Amino acid sequence: MDRRNTGCGRHGLSVIELLVVVSIIGLLISLVLPALHAARESARRSTCMNNLRQVGGAMMQFEQARGRLPSGGEGTDFSVNPPATVFEMQSTLMQILSYMEESYVAGGYQPQYAYNDYAWPANQLAARTIVPSFLCPSDPFRLPDPDGYGETDYMPTVYTDIDPSTGIKNPASRRAGAMALGGLPAGRVVDGLSLTMAFIEDSGKNWEAFYPSMQSPFGDPVFSNGNAKVWDGTKQVTYSQWLTAKSLHSQGLPPGDTATPSGNRAMNRWAEPASAGGISGQANSAPGHLLPPINGNDIPAGGPPGCSWSTANCGPNEEGWSWHPRGTNALMCDGRVRFLAKTVDPRVLRKMVTPDEQLPYADSDAPE
Repeated sequence: MDRRNTGCGRHGLSVIELLVVVSIIGLLISLVLPALHAARESARRSTCMNNLRQVGGAMMQFEQARGRLPSGGEGTDFSVNPPATVFEMQSTLMQILSYMEESYVAGGYQPQYAYNDYAWPANQLAARTIVPSFLCPSDPFRLPDPDGYGETDYMPTVYTDIDPSTGIKNPASRRAGAMALGGLPAGRVVDGLSLTMAFIEDSGKNWEAFYPSMQSPFGDPVFSNGNAKVWDGTKQVTYSQWLTAKSLHSQGLPPGDTATPSGNRAMNRWAEPASAGGISGQANSAPGHLLPPINGNDIPAGGPPGCSWSTANCGPNEEGWSWHPRGTNALMCDGRVRFLAKTVDPRVLRKMVTPDEQLPYADSDAPE
């Protein structure tokens, strides 16, 4: 029997049917991918918050042991007009490192020397430790430090000069934060530990020559051959004067290390006191045109014309910044972590930084 014409042969998909199948698959992918991305970002944000909680726990242990909060490493000399930014020898994160189960890292550190002075190689050994709790996994632009130093995405908030009336930067309105020079006793945070900020997320910092670049305006003690200023507890002195007063001698950079192109401090490193910062709002904010003080100038990446991220107070350069949608994480002085919306008023942000200005704000002013 001839079966060739019985109608039982197989037929393939037509072009139209194939296009329909492809379209359905494409639609499903377009529906699933955003949800998958959102789930991943939610997990990264949770990790980021947990990191800050670990930092907060170490900060609380430090306060219990020392009777004061850790110093910000960076701070303000109010004896001059206008008030000047000054730097201590240790960053906040270096001070609390031994309270984060990292005692083996901090044990050999010599705070009389800058972290990158080869006169004490144990300082570089400690500062080159990558501490996962200091890094937020949401940062897509992070690049390794060229000299192998550990980096951080969290910034101690050491002062604010946001004008309480206008909401823009005003050096005359500068006031210290809770992470003040020398360390502030918790009892002097009269605005309330739960209402006063200690750290804010400041992700996006890279070494100065790496995109998106951030540049500190302050000279590095070692890069400058000892001419940059440091704080001796009462006044600013050169790094060379600091060492001479203590009968110590600088050996300069470790072999193979490279100075930043500007010769200034490397803000991306957790051992660098300049990893702290003041909260000033965005540099291109103006009366009647207040830009978001958090995640400001985020488009395009690297900053718009006139306010590139390499400039202080533009984008993440010494301001609250994250890659999370709609805002950033902040650590309060009681160890609590809250999420601050990008839309928070800069005048409210000022109230959150100052510990004793007695300018209360409601939770509705700083949405989580």
